[in-house]
Amino acid sequence: MIKSVILDFDGVIHDTLKIAYSVAKIFYPDLTLKQYKNMFNGNIYSHKKVIKKFRAEFLTLQHEKYLLLKIEREIKKELLKLKKKYNLYIISSNSESTLNLYFENNNIIHLFDEVLGYETHTSKEHKFNMILKKHKLKKNECIFVTDTLGDILEANKIGIKTIAVDYGFHDRKRLEKGKPLKIISDFKGIEKVINSMTF
Repeated sequence: MIKSVILDFDGVIHDTLKIAYSVAKIFYPDLTLKQYKNMFNGNIYSHKKVIKKFRAEFLTLQHEKYLLLKIEREIKKELLKLKKKYNLYIISSNSESTLNLYFENNNIIHLFDEVLGYETHTSKEHKFNMILKKHKLKKNECIFVTDTLGDILEANKIGIKTIAVDYGFHDRKRLEKGKPLKIISDFKGIEKVINSMTF
């Protein structure tokens, strides 16, 4: 039985691809959108372009662009519904301070038991294990929702099933390479997929 839903943020809860790409272009003016998306085929922090100096400056510049972001009404509504049935966690490559600011500005910070981002660790694999251990959860009691192939592959290493959304950084064809449990095109589909799971 699923007890916890672990959510990626960028591309899942909020469409931030244009913001992230515009910031990346400041550092790499010749970077194409296709090349940028390819950086998420694995762990973004393992990519050769994401050096330590780039990480810090990128996250600082991106933070400023998140100040006025407003969550879509339907996604907020679905998060509230999910919270009634499951514990919710955020595992992201983004900065925790940036995400917490977004959640506070949109009055949803109380929905998440933990927000684990860049400051905690660059590896999502490591952060999955942290949540499992700290909250005494079994792998089959969790589901992870993400929008990138790299994230799916990290979840696969741990043995956590994934629901992929195809409206974020990666399209359906690329997401299929990671063999997620299901690929959906609407945030509202998360609960439906969980309800259809057999154990």
